[in-house]
Amino acid sequence: MTIHPWSSLSPAVLFASVLLLAGIAAPAPAQESTGTVRLRVESHGVPLAGTQVRAGRIAVLTDAQGRATLRLPAGRHTIAVGLIGYARASTRIDVAAGADTTLVIAMEVEAIETEGIVVLSTRTERRIEDEPVRVEVLGREEIEEKMLMTPGDISMMLNETSGLRVQTTSPSLGGANVRIQGLRGRYTQLLSDGLPLYGGQSGALSMLQIPPMDLAQVEVIKGVASALYGASALGGVVNLISRRPAEVRELLLNQTTRGGTDGILWASGELTERWGYTFLGSGHRQLMHDVNADGWADLPGYQRVVLRPRLFWNDGAGRSLFFTVGGTVENREGGTLSG
Repeated sequence: MTIHPWSSLSPAVLFASVLLLAGIAAPAPAQESTGTVRLRVESHGVPLAGTQVRAGRIAVLTDAQGRATLRLPAGRHTIAVGLIGYARASTRIDVAAGADTTLVIAMEVEAIETEGIVVLSTRTERRIEDEPVRVEVLGREEIEEKMLMTPGDISMMLNETSGLRVQTTSPSLGGANVRIQGLRGRYTQLLSDGLPLYGGQSGALSMLQIPPMDLAQVEVIKGVASALYGASALGGVVNLISRRPAEVRELLLNQTTRGGTDGILWASGELTERWGYTFLGSGHRQLMHDVNADGWADLPGYQRVVLRPRLFWNDGAGRSLFFTVGGTVENREGGTLSG
């Protein structure tokens, strides 16, 4: 009888031997296909913390010593760095599989210009960051956006400003006033270039008769401003700042689906080195319109013409004057429709 040497081994020993032989026969693992890039970001020898380092879809931030580590696939990569106040920089690098690469990237300081906002609502021209009273400013870009929707008045522009609400005071004629932080409209002072040219109270039709075409910015003081403008400014102030002379000509035509028509002409220019002018001429028409057919005009009818020329002078040293005269003629009707 022939006895094989493996027959005397236990099953456990046989299983372990099979695993050992499989391990020996298994192929060696593939060579690592990534490399490590260790970089330092600095500016004139000073490490830059918080710099964004990006290579394709991989992005990290540098630590307090300006260092960052990237694990990238082998091959050529573009590494870009960016930090506010510094010019962006980039470099191309070849990453070898399994290798460590050290890199230093230098960044140059880049000046950032921020536009200074000057406000006039506190009687003197000051930069908004130097003003003790909180003044919110709507810039020309926001004004133009709302002007395309309602070119004949400023009601929409004010109604979409936080803390302000345009409340209808005369439904038949469409009269409205502005409430600031919930206070009644008679406590809101409406100004033009810092002057109460629209009357002591804004509860009449004045707000609905102001085309936004000639506004450079709108300044809003939310809160008591009686020390500057009297009892009518207990709620706050809305100051409408007019545009200054520049070689600009603008024409706006608007037609609505509910019988509204607007035509506005704006012209401005320099007469001499110290003299300039602006001119606003507009015509507005709205047909009485009963939206829900109940015999009541939901949109009052009106015809309005506005003319407002201005003459500006400055001495080139910060002192300036302007002369203005304006006229508004309007015929407005509303209420029950005849027939």
